[in-house]
Amino acid sequence: TAVQAELSVWSPEAAWQLLPWCAARGVGMLAAMPLGSGFLTGTLTPGQGFEEADVRARHPRFTAHAMASNQVLVAGLRRVARRHGPEVTAAQVALAWVLAQGPHVVPVPGAERARWAAENAGAAEVRLTGAELAEIAALPAAVGAWD
Repeated sequence: TAVQAELSVWSPEAAWQLLPWCAARGVGMLAAMPLGSGFLTGTLTPGQGFEEADVRARHPRFTAHAMASNQVLVAGLRRVARRHGPEVTAAQVALAWVLAQGPHVVPVPGAERARWAAENAGAAEVRLTGAELAEIAALPAAVGAWD
């Protein structure tokens, strides 16, 4: 008994709406797209373009303007990561944020390469403080949404 929904630093709505319902009923949550379809890794650049078959080619958050505007989110994650050591990445902080949403929440990041899967697994060792969670919560809302 679990539900799956998008949950990430740039799509936190499920944390406000769905997680309380799940927690009250003992239902687990599979957090889909916890890395914002790769954006929160900090490896994508504004205007880079995507192949036509890639859903990001049509997603409003992946236009050059939105990606440039949303760099502030990656910068915030990198600031937090630096405090945890030089080996901690923005992606790990993004996953640690999802893990911090509750013991019944499991992020489901995609990983096309073994090194990314290993990096993702390292997020389990990143413990965010209350102040860091508040800092991440204070980041601006992501630009670009489906109509």
